[in-house]
Amino acid sequence: MDTAKGKLRRSSSSLLLRITDICKVHSVSVASGIGDKLKADSTRESSEDGVQLKVHPHQVSDLESCSGSSTTRYDEVVVEKLFDAISGLKLAYVKVQQAHVPYDPEKIVITDEYFVSELEETAGLKDLYVSVNKWSNPMYQSHMSSRIHEHQKLAVELQAATCKKDSEIVLLRAELEELERSNMELEEKIDGRVMHRQKSFDIGRGELIDMISELFESSSKCIHDFAKLVVGLMKVSGWDLDFSKFPFNHSVVYEKRAHKKYSVEAYFTRAMLTGTKEEYFSMDSFDYVMSFRDPFDALVEAPNSTFGRFCQEKYLVAVPRSMENSFFGNLDHRAFIESSGHPRTHFYQAFARMARYVWALLTVARYMKPKAEMFFVRSGVQFQKKHMESIPAKLTTEDAKVSVGFTVMPGFKIGCTVIRCRVYLSKVNAGDS
Repeated sequence: MDTAKGKLRRSSSSLLLRITDICKVHSVSVASGIGDKLKADSTRESSEDGVQLKVHPHQVSDLESCSGSSTTRYDEVVVEKLFDAISGLKLAYVKVQQAHVPYDPEKIVITDEYFVSELEETAGLKDLYVSVNKWSNPMYQSHMSSRIHEHQKLAVELQAATCKKDSEIVLLRAELEELERSNMELEEKIDGRVMHRQKSFDIGRGELIDMISELFESSSKCIHDFAKLVVGLMKVSGWDLDFSKFPFNHSVVYEKRAHKKYSVEAYFTRAMLTGTKEEYFSMDSFDYVMSFRDPFDALVEAPNSTFGRFCQEKYLVAVPRSMENSFFGNLDHRAFIESSGHPRTHFYQAFARMARYVWALLTVARYMKPKAEMFFVRSGVQFQKKHMESIPAKLTTEDAKVSVGFTVMPGFKIGCTVIRCRVYLSKVNAGDS
């Protein structure tokens, strides 16, 4: 305790001595003689007082000022620097007076600037003192610590947001590249389709004849399958198996009772392949419709396409109200289709499978050059193998007199090429011969 008190007493005495030395004020006379004496006195007193030891006061950095052990030490440092600054001001003021005797404008400007510089550095001690006391305040330290923590948290959040945006940019760039690739593929398909329409639809192209022949076979099979489904529903719903409600020649003699199903097949063939609007045929959507494994998916993707409108119109024509009401006990299919929809039912999906191949066959036939011409054979016409094909393939009564009962599937004539129609042959009754 005694040592601490002694140290404090010596420190206070030292400060008082410094104050006494600084407070020694000298005046400067305007006379040159007095000015010379003042220079000598000033030089001597500067040596004695030790003012020249510190001409430019040095500000203590925050790190230096905060390196002490207590606030008292910070105050002592600031006071010492203040004394040094006052000493510098005293010397600067003396130099300003000396510049006036004798009067030297250039020197006055220099010394004036020097004096202003000393004043500014002295004023800076105030900021140092405030800064020292501010950082020594625990409340201020806590406040600044919380602010730093907030900014660090915000920086972390911004960094996370930046990383997220970078990831989104990478994904979007990959998606853009995929879209550009898909667009290039679509452009190539479109170009190829245009060339196909311009070059491939000419007579003499074997691949085109093969295409329409394949579509003919597929259409015939799908119509047969749908007719088979309808016959099964007719049996369940109690329809007359004599098909009295179908508009065909009732003089046809069937070899077997089961052959009456061909008249149903012929009915759907006529309903699907005849009386179709030209606007429903489009080679632009041909590849798109045929690319689906299930044609109903094409209707879901584009319900109002040319193929979609073809299906809606043909259903309303091919499936009478009485038939639908007998099969299902209501007309929900028809109502849904009339409102531009496509019912997701097994019956309508089977119809769509048949409709797709019929639509494709008619579309290709329309765009061929020369145009493919569809033909039917009238009842009673003599059978000719060149243009006709018997269904079933062979009659059991070969020696019987037969003729065409009705056309099951029409044929197509493309220039000199003929795709034979399929007919059901009927025995001629004795009364008709």
